Amino acid sequence: MTDLDLVLKEHGLRKTTFRKELLSLFYDSNSSLTAEEVKNILGHTTDKVTIYRALDAFEKTGLIHRVPDKSNLTRYAICHSECSSIKHVHNHAHFICNSCNETFCINDIKIPHIEGAKGFLIKNAKLTLEGDCPQCQS
Repeated sequence: MTDLDLVLKEHGLRKTTFRKELLSLFYDSNSSLTAEEVKNILGHTTDKVTIYRALDAFEKTGLIHRVPDKSNLTRYAICHSECSSIKHVHNHAHFICNSCNETFCINDIKIPHIEGAKGFLIKNAKLTLEGDCPQCQS
């Protein structure tokens, strides 16, 4: 079990009850989440501004990262690598399910290193896969 207080402390974040619940939600989730989904799942009276501020703080400190979404909504997933406030390090594919529209981090599929074409400086590479997730296949 993850020590949420320690994780928040290591990332320089205040240890509020809401932040601990939010972080726990991300650790327990198998897919990505939107701010609206966070609000619905936690069922809090917490306003959206507080949710967005917490999500922003989590992203800036390397706890969560943005993932692609079919509808261009902002979705977030937990960082499982050596991310920090300086740089996010994600060398994995993302999978978007055509049936349930969930986005999943696929850590088993690594993005290959791509050399830049003459005159181009590549700063970021993304690999997004689409299909049906295991739950939607059954």
